[in-house]
Amino acid sequence: MTLYIRMFLYLAAGVLAGQGLAIFDAEAGTVTFKIDSLAQALTGLATFIGTFAASRIAKRRGGAT
Repeated sequence: MTLYIRMFLYLAAGVLAGQGLAIFDAEAGTVTFKIDSLAQALTGLATFIGTFAASRIAKRRGGAT
């Protein structure tokens, strides 16, 4: 299970960097996040996770999804 979590975090880091939501400054050794853009991405992710969880709950209670 921890392997799946680690692989997801690698994917998420790549997506954040690819979308310009996270910027690494090699000289300072810091990572900077753009809060407004990151908030929009996290809202979409939370919506996706919420709908997935709701479908799993509905299926467990006997509903078809």
